Amino acid sequence: MKEENIFKQLETVRSVTVELLESIPESNWDIIPKGFRNNIRWNAGHILTIQDLLANDFRSISENLPDKYLAYFSKDTSPDNWTEKPPSKEELLKLLKDQSTWIRTTCEGKLDQKLDKPFRGFKTFGELLLFGSFHDGMHTGIINAQGKIVNEHK
Repeated sequence: MKEENIFKQLETVRSVTVELLESIPESNWDIIPKGFRNNIRWNAGHILTIQDLLANDFRSISENLPDKYLAYFSKDTSPDNWTEKPPSKEELLKLLKDQSTWIRTTCEGKLDQKLDKPFRGFKTFGELLLFGSFHDGMHTGIINAQGKIVNEHK
C-alpha cells in the first residue's frame, strides 16, 4: 500500500472520531455508563496516547503529549484512579486534530522500516499505523455507544 494512502486512512478515521467527539457535550464526557469501566474522556485520551506510542514504536510518548497522559490513558487505566483534573475536551480535541500531522512528519519515509520488536504479527511502521487506525475506529464505536447511553439517561 502506498504511504500516502496510509496517511490518508489515518486522517480520515481521525476526522470521524473528532467529529463525533465535538458533537458530545463535555458535561457527558465524564459519566461512566453501566457496563463500562471508562468514559468518553478516557476513550478520547486513550486513542491519542496509544496512537502516539504506536508512532514511536512503543519507546515512549512524543514531546507532543504531556507525560501524565500515560498515567491517565494507557491500557488498563481508569478515570476511577485519576487524582488530578484530567485534560479538557478542548485540549484533547486540539491534540487529536493535530496528531495526524505529527505522525506524518515523524513517520514519513519510514513506513517500510522494521519495528524494534514485532507487535501482534506486525513488522513495519506502516502495518503498526494501520493497526492504530483500527484501534481508533474501535474506540470511536465505544464513544458512540457511550454517548447514546448517557444521552438516554439524562
